[in-house]
Amino acid sequence: MIKKLVLASSLLFTTFHASATAPLSAGLFLGSPTSGITAKYQDDYRFAVGLDTFSVSADAMWNLGEITARTQYSPLYTFVGLQWVDDSEKTWGPKAGLGLEVPFLYFHLYAEAGTTWYVDDSSMELEGAAGVRFNL
Repeated sequence: MIKKLVLASSLLFTTFHASATAPLSAGLFLGSPTSGITAKYQDDYRFAVGLDTFSVSADAMWNLGEITARTQYSPLYTFVGLQWVDDSEKTWGPKAGLGLEVPFLYFHLYAEAGTTWYVDDSSMELEGAAGVRFNL
């Protein structure tokens, strides 16, 4: 009986550990200019599709703790990317910003803010989002 319990415990621990380091995560976000679904591959790339106002965005991400070699900045990240919004006023543009991500065992909570330069009307917009991503 003890051997079975130890074996089951070790299998559960392996499953928890594998899910905590999953390379792919997906979830939901609320924000401006849109809210929708998001997916992140490792800690390097993120893709989002806005559903209330249709939009598509892709970003490259960098962890500030790794860039600065200071572990106290590990929850922070910076990103740059492109965004396209199906809107009569704003259509597409490059974006950049700063975010905070708090990891848990099976999911991550995050919040971020940044600017997007909409090329068509040459306007800069301050935008933000908050959401959750679950490890897949």
